[in-house]
Amino acid sequence: MRTPAMPPSLWPALCIVLAASASAENASTDQSAAIWAASVFGESRPAARPSGPTLTLRRQDHGQLGRNQSCIGTPLKIGSKEFKRGLGTHAASVIAVTFPPGSALSFQAFCGVDNNHDTQGQHGTVEFSAAIGGKEAFRSKVLRSGEEPVAVKIDLPADCGELVLKAEPTADGPAHDHADWAEAQLTMKDNRIVWLDDRVQDSSELWPAGQPPFSFKYDQRPSADLLPSWTRKTESKDGADRTEFVSRWTDPKTGLQVIATAIAFKDFPAVDWVLRFENTGAEDSPVLSEVLALDMLLGTSKEQSLVLDQINGDDCSERSFVPVERELKPGQNAALAPVGGRPSNGTFPFFNVEVAQSSGIASQSSQSGGLRQGGFFVAIGWTGQWSARLARDAGGATRVQAGMELTHLRLHPGESIRTPRIMLLRWSGDRLDAHNSFRRLLMTHYQPKLGGKPIDLAITAQTFNRWASGTRPNWATEQGQIEAAKIAKDLGSDTHWFDAGWFEGNFPNGVGNWFPKPKDFPNGLKPVGLACEQLGLKFLVWYEPERVGNGTQIAREHPEFVLPEKKAAGQGGLFNLGDPTARRWMTDLLIQQIAEFHIHTYRNDFNMDPLPFWRGNDAPDRQGITEIRYVEGLWAMWDEMRAKYPNMYLDDCASGGRRIDLEMLMRSVVQTRSDTACMTGRSEWDQSQTHGLSMYLPLHATIGWDPSTYDCRSSAAAGFCAEWDILDKNFPFDQARACIAEMKENRPFFAGDYYPLTHWSMSHDQWMAWQFHRPDLDAGIVLAFRRKDCPYPALEAKLRGINPERNYSVSFIDDQHKATTKTMTGRELSTLELRLLDRHSSLLVRYKSEPRP
Repeated sequence: MRTPAMPPSLWPALCIVLAASASAENASTDQSAAIWAASVFGESRPAARPSGPTLTLRRQDHGQLGRNQSCIGTPLKIGSKEFKRGLGTHAASVIAVTFPPGSALSFQAFCGVDNNHDTQGQHGTVEFSAAIGGKEAFRSKVLRSGEEPVAVKIDLPADCGELVLKAEPTADGPAHDHADWAEAQLTMKDNRIVWLDDRVQDSSELWPAGQPPFSFKYDQRPSADLLPSWTRKTESKDGADRTEFVSRWTDPKTGLQVIATAIAFKDFPAVDWVLRFENTGAEDSPVLSEVLALDMLLGTSKEQSLVLDQINGDDCSERSFVPVERELKPGQNAALAPVGGRPSNGTFPFFNVEVAQSSGIASQSSQSGGLRQGGFFVAIGWTGQWSARLARDAGGATRVQAGMELTHLRLHPGESIRTPRIMLLRWSGDRLDAHNSFRRLLMTHYQPKLGGKPIDLAITAQTFNRWASGTRPNWATEQGQIEAAKIAKDLGSDTHWFDAGWFEGNFPNGVGNWFPKPKDFPNGLKPVGLACEQLGLKFLVWYEPERVGNGTQIAREHPEFVLPEKKAAGQGGLFNLGDPTARRWMTDLLIQQIAEFHIHTYRNDFNMDPLPFWRGNDAPDRQGITEIRYVEGLWAMWDEMRAKYPNMYLDDCASGGRRIDLEMLMRSVVQTRSDTACMTGRSEWDQSQTHGLSMYLPLHATIGWDPSTYDCRSSAAAGFCAEWDILDKNFPFDQARACIAEMKENRPFFAGDYYPLTHWSMSHDQWMAWQFHRPDLDAGIVLAFRRKDCPYPALEAKLRGINPERNYSVSFIDDQHKATTKTMTGRELSTLELRLLDRHSSLLVRYKSEPRP
């Protein structure tokens, strides 16, 4: 296979300072996840907390108590003075500092309103006070943002054992009331200085240190009872951006080994692990069951609220990727599982567990942002039937579990299996910043790259859904596809996409006949691939190798490769990638055709639920083994294809976006996020999916049917597939070219930080808007839509990531692609009025900081 020489203009600088640590501004200083990983997967154990004064946060109405940072995670700054140490809180807040009576002589600090991008030196007013034994010992005047810090010095009585620090909102309300106790310290009786920031309870203590964060049953006995008596060996390897731990527990009686391989990232507060079970004994093992790759009891209290923040999976309906959040009170639980064995079918394997000090914080709507106390993301990597559960007991403690939905099996001598991959990312402070940290983590350490750069998703024209019914009978021929590729090039596309119209028997009945139709493609697909290379286009070809139609070549000639629905001659079903011989046959076929056809993007669809086939082929004492072998086989095939063709990328489709999980994202991209896009007239659905899915997934794309600007912008994302009637002589080519050109110019920004500017809504009487910001470029885009029944001509948008001290060149581009450009200060741009006089219209805003004089 040869890769066409791509014009440099098609390779935008998407290597954006991907890691949060790639710039000082975003560097991760939170090492709590790494410390925790060392305590559970390595040999180290958590250090004992220092004795003496303790600090308790009794109340904080917004945000996260910051240790040496503000409540939104920025460096401490009051007026013009910056501080390296202190506490950042938000009014109204109550902080109690306790110590043995008589052990502390005095308290001192500087108090004031934090000066950051939110308060901007002009927003926020706070009164600070301190009380001893219920009596006020200090009260400040009303302190305003931008004012210099006020020194606080309190001598403590000999019988004093508690000091209570308060930050209170004033008559103008609590908005922007970011309150700092900078350089807060106690002078002890022995003249020691105790910094209060050293006494902040780290939220990582929610995670039980030293205890394996997984569980299973072996011969009906829980692992918590077994592992302490098993032999354990641990090793670690330190790398540039991660530390890897391998812990191995061995049962001395049966020889069963449990191997945990974990990664603690250095540039993100994240930990990733996979378990493998291996029978090193001479006989079949006892039954291994209820294997949970994630099983942790969080130390949440009854007073804390817990919110499960997630999105729906894809089910080809208007609910696909819709944001959902629910608060779990003590005694409540939530269970998640996909439908039918495809991991994002109906639900999604990424979610955010948010922990707050009070239910008042949890009740704030979070769809367009908002501050939360903190928490962690859970990402599951299993291309099969996973399940997860969150359950709170009456005392408020929370158990979080995830793994395969069903495991109940014996392992033969020498046999091993692996579990789903689990990744946890800790966060605190601003929820949207946390989601962007999750997006950056995926871009940096998980999603595949080409030449060290993030993949440019295809911008292309593909017309299978429009023409497959026969309205253009000559399109699925050698000459028809070469002509279509020329039109795609003329439109400005970078890829020619040939979907399910090339194989004998057509779609769907011909799946299993993986050879081109001899009459329509007498020379195979090679002439089309060569034509694409000559045009400077990538060639994308659709396959569905895991589904076998009745009577197709595979069903007839290799029935042994098929897990059938029923036993009958020529019966189709699920191609068994868990069978090494079958997988070798399919892998060789695909590798050979990729080279022969000059394919540059391999597209793998999967339009069936595999779970009944897996479960139907398991013995009673081997439940789960067919699924495990299949999933392992699928990954092995894709890994071999990627290794063979490192300049090719894989496109993951499964009736749209029903097979998205962490492991698949390590191998492929999502270029059709939902089959809702297989028909026209769903611009609001497209907007809804971008709004929700972008919270978790940086790179995704969909299909558009109408070359109007409103519809193109509604479906534009990191890529785009045009389902346009490009063979119609009356087709509006100029309009289509303008839309393609706009998408290509916007494409680099979708890999940046994402900020929804409105609440999620499917209603026709609302605005929908979002922002994508590239901090490395100090530039971004805003896309806004005034829907057809919306009575409001303007929307005030609060942009994020804008430097208030810079000037920006800002272009407002209407539906006719006409631009009005002006210079705005960062403060002006941060609160931007978006105005559309016409209903059912859209606005694109592009901004970029101007060079410093």
